[in-house]
Amino acid sequence: MGYALHQRKVKIVTGPAEGGPLRELWAHGRRPFVAVFWHLRTRWLIHRGVTHARRWWNPPGTTVLVVVVVLLSLALVVFTFNGLMAVVGQEWAYSPDEVCQSKKDAACDAVTGVMLPVFVVAASTLLFLSWRLWHVRRYCTYQARHEPSRLVETAGSLMDEVVGRDQLCNAIMKNLGDKKVRRPHVVVGGVGVGKTALLVRLAQKLAAVGAVPIPIRLRDAQGDEPLDFDEMALARFRDIVRSRVRSDGEIDRIWRWLRQRADRIVVLADGLEEAFGQDDMRGRRDNLIRDAIRRAGQEGLPLVIASRPHEPLRAMQAAVSELEPLSNEAALCYIARSGSWRSDQTLLDRIVETANMAESPIYLKIAKDLHSKDLLEPLWTGGGSPDLQLHDSWTLRAELMETWIHALVDGDVHPELPIDHDTRLAVVEYISALACIGLASDSADVELGELTSDEPWNKRAARKLDDRMADLRWSPKEYGHKRGACGQGKEHPCRGTQDGAGRWLGPRVDARIAATWGTRMGLVHENGDKVRFQHSIVQAYLGSRFLDRMFENATADSRPDHITRALRRGGRELLIALTLYSRSRHGKCTCGGSAESKRPCPVNTMCGLLRKQAENLLTYAECAQKVAGQLPATGNGEPDERGGPRLRALEIYGAAVEIDSVRTAPRQYELISEISKDWHRLGQNEDPARLREAKLALVKQCGTAVRRVAAAQSHNSGYDHPAYAPYGVLFEIGRKETDRRVREALVKEIGAGGEPAYQALCDRLSAACASLVTRRECDSQAMEPLEPTGFFLGEADTDDLRSQRDLKEERERRDRRYAEEEALAEKGNWACNTMRAWLLPLLVDSSMMSRHLASPRDDLDNWVRMATGEAGGTGGTGGTGGTGESTGARIRQDGPGAPIGLGSALAQGFKYAANRRPGSRPNQKAREFLVKQAQELLNQSTFWYTRLTLLHALTLWSLPDDVNAAQPIRGHGADPRGQVREWLSQGDGNRAEHPLVESAAKLAVRALQTRRPERFLWIDEAALVSCIGTEVGLPGEQRAHNLWIPPSTGWSTLDPTAQQLLADVLLLLVLGERSYRPKDTFRRMELRSREPAQMPSCLRKDRTRLNPVRGAERAAQPGSSCTDECRMKMCPYPAKVESLRMEFSEVFCLHQRDLLRKWQPWAWASFRFRREAPWQRKVPVAGMRRFWDQMSDRARDIDPDDTGSTRTD
Repeated sequence: MGYALHQRKVKIVTGPAEGGPLRELWAHGRRPFVAVFWHLRTRWLIHRGVTHARRWWNPPGTTVLVVVVVLLSLALVVFTFNGLMAVVGQEWAYSPDEVCQSKKDAACDAVTGVMLPVFVVAASTLLFLSWRLWHVRRYCTYQARHEPSRLVETAGSLMDEVVGRDQLCNAIMKNLGDKKVRRPHVVVGGVGVGKTALLVRLAQKLAAVGAVPIPIRLRDAQGDEPLDFDEMALARFRDIVRSRVRSDGEIDRIWRWLRQRADRIVVLADGLEEAFGQDDMRGRRDNLIRDAIRRAGQEGLPLVIASRPHEPLRAMQAAVSELEPLSNEAALCYIARSGSWRSDQTLLDRIVETANMAESPIYLKIAKDLHSKDLLEPLWTGGGSPDLQLHDSWTLRAELMETWIHALVDGDVHPELPIDHDTRLAVVEYISALACIGLASDSADVELGELTSDEPWNKRAARKLDDRMADLRWSPKEYGHKRGACGQGKEHPCRGTQDGAGRWLGPRVDARIAATWGTRMGLVHENGDKVRFQHSIVQAYLGSRFLDRMFENATADSRPDHITRALRRGGRELLIALTLYSRSRHGKCTCGGSAESKRPCPVNTMCGLLRKQAENLLTYAECAQKVAGQLPATGNGEPDERGGPRLRALEIYGAAVEIDSVRTAPRQYELISEISKDWHRLGQNEDPARLREAKLALVKQCGTAVRRVAAAQSHNSGYDHPAYAPYGVLFEIGRKETDRRVREALVKEIGAGGEPAYQALCDRLSAACASLVTRRECDSQAMEPLEPTGFFLGEADTDDLRSQRDLKEERERRDRRYAEEEALAEKGNWACNTMRAWLLPLLVDSSMMSRHLASPRDDLDNWVRMATGEAGGTGGTGGTGGTGESTGARIRQDGPGAPIGLGSALAQGFKYAANRRPGSRPNQKAREFLVKQAQELLNQSTFWYTRLTLLHALTLWSLPDDVNAAQPIRGHGADPRGQVREWLSQGDGNRAEHPLVESAAKLAVRALQTRRPERFLWIDEAALVSCIGTEVGLPGEQRAHNLWIPPSTGWSTLDPTAQQLLADVLLLLVLGERSYRPKDTFRRMELRSREPAQMPSCLRKDRTRLNPVRGAERAAQPGSSCTDECRMKMCPYPAKVESLRMEFSEVFCLHQRDLLRKWQPWAWASFRFRREAPWQRKVPVAGMRRFWDQMSDRARDIDPDDTGSTRTD
């Protein structure tokens, strides 16, 4: 019986004794009632507002007609039955004889002779057609509910149950089910993140609510014909129901009914990047795809598309959602179901987190197969340190894949196949050779004839295959001689007369047979003379098994042609294969006097070749940029759909960092310094969304590798240097980065480095610096007079007028650039301050250093004093790098609001640190120090955002590490409401609180009551609002992961009130920050802090003044739309051309509008009767809906003049 995770109830206890016998008796008497109330309230708060997709119903007219016909038919049956009973002498009431008396004979004859036959024919026809329609529709939905992986053609045979995607599915389904706001949806994800798995789960959920999902494969859209999703869905529908219908005409009628009348068809399209893959179509494919999606939106076709990131997604008229990796909780729950009673959940949790299995569903399926055979846990218990930082995720993944292949060969996986061990191994070798060939051309489709190609890469793969197959062939005679030489006794009389004693035995497998058995094993899909790898990671691992022959005698200096050509043509799968190969026995560097140790080290060769390829890509990008209107091209001159060369260079650098970390002597400082040197080159002229994702992936790879190597060196007794220099290089990358999300990721990676990271940055963390540019340079160059030529009789020559206009434009352009350069310098300086403010609380938490000069605690104390105004005057400690100048005076050079901005940044750093759960060896003193500093900052702060952020941080610190710990009814922790009230009342207790802070306080109380902070709190507003999110763990689940709110959490996880609070917090932040220079932002912060409880009238009364779809040419100054009594002067909403903190996604805007619907039975069942949050109740509901309609129009770049018809229902 499989092991499953179950919620464990929290025990309610009386708590410590507080009085005499009567008090104790009262406490014990009310404890059972408090326990019942506590559990009911917790369950209500957790499930309150959980959204469910609405059911798809038939049109009301059709339903009424069918019901009326059924009732009339039943009445006719009863009438006929009464007549039959009257014939046999049992006359009942309302028999034909009683109804048709003598005076009504003619009327009865007319009815029974004319009307009844017509009615019978009509009713029987209608009922028959309804039954046929229901029968066909039920057949489609039955397949989708019970066998969705077979219905979705692109799902391989390894596809299993899909977990963790219900939030995303519900968000998409809610929009598709509403005709008035329906939009085509595009789900974007990288290699192996589970795009096809999402479509499988979406098909299953759609069928459960009455829709008819029709999965199509966009790889079939080839040729010169325009792309038509409706026609492709109709063709797929014919293939699905052909066995259940009698003619093509019936199929067309059923399709028209389901598509046009009932509106139940939902098209699920997979593989947009593979549509129109021919070389002669690459110039037109972008327009064809955009036109097809625009046409589907105009026709109201419910459409969901899964795609890898590529160019046609830009400026597409569809709601685009990023597919985030699964949460570790969902992955753990999925794998644990297949385990036996011997399973160790803690050990399994470590494996899931270390290998990062949630990154791809294929890892989950393989881990589940191994766990069911008790083969997963030995991957950890086989050796190694229990320290998670010293375990390499790629090493564990490589061992996971290798163990699965061994289980497949041994027959533990797919035991139903009637082939022996050697035949299975031969099949795996053939498929591995084909996979290796496909990696070099970045193709999942590999022809069987490629094994005999003249390409150098293919030849090496074929020779490696021959060697492997030769190892599988054996001679009975050879083994017989070996056995006979060691044996004793007489030789058998028939031994010398055996016929064919010199024959060779082995598996009889060729490429075609291997393709057939490989399909049965789930490795590939056979399609004529070629095979298709349906799982990119499986192809990458199988191909990595043959890479040792490719790197045979290869060095980075020699630059072999077959490797450089493969790096130039290969994609992400090749980089994964190289990383997996570096973790294999043949890919590692060896030492000693053996012959194997004298060969060139493959790891060194791969790192050198990858670095050169990245440099070549950047050089090529700069050369291609000089040619107007040209796109980066591949070797054949066609546009490259893998992404621009800079994005590919980021991926290659990431792979190089991963591979370098397993060198005998890693060169991380040299490699990361090269990345830092090229950082500005890596971010030019690329799509911001794709560039951000690529940079975030590289930052995570660098942080993980640096932390692992630093931890390994710190355990080395011969290493006595406390600082690890690569952390300083990562900080320099953060100073160069302009994207806030990337800087936050860098800070989190550095902040987890502990003492080595702090020592590398010690001299840069002592004090905040002024961000203003105070250097004045006057342009005193005299203006040269124009030549007085070209004037005749007071008339200027046309050329001279043009010259004057050009000169004026040049001066204006130069003046704008001076202003932009100063603004960029100020923003860069302030970004450096905020990075350090975020970093210090993290370093206090991760390092074990005591408080002294040049320690994280002392530096953090200095920064808090600067933010609260206590560091003013000449007596301030300058930290460790003081030069006699007061640190408080430095930051005040930016204006009186600069300490407020610094306090806001520190509050965010406190929240990052509070999100970390205590580990096995918690630094309790550091946590107490952080809590004290956060409370001090909260007491002195008046800015609403700082107070809200610190409130979240203190709530996270107050949660018990053991979520199943007993809950007392008295004593510490018994009154969360009083605890939160105490935090906010410290300092000026009579101060009125900001409405958003008041609502955040109520949600913080609920987080403490339920011990589920991810339902009521968040860490980063901008990151959360752009992420729909995945499921988290059970309420009482005891976990070993180190974050309270993991990055996989999105806005769909939040309580509805928390979702509305999140939206308005971001609206107010954007209205306050805009794209101001820091000095302007500080000035406005100082003005708003004077009235800490005020909200602008455009948020609390009339949101039409925000006008979010204003065009770029209609830019307005803040306050131009405000009412006369509003003192905040913040509206209208900034135009989209401004560089803002974030932009709301269309899916989020549609969901905010959905929260304001009139009909919400699920909300009413949870006792949530008010559609608006408390601070929104002065805004008309229709105005709120109209505002979010405009925000969704803004998200899809609609023309501002076309928004007059926005929906208000």
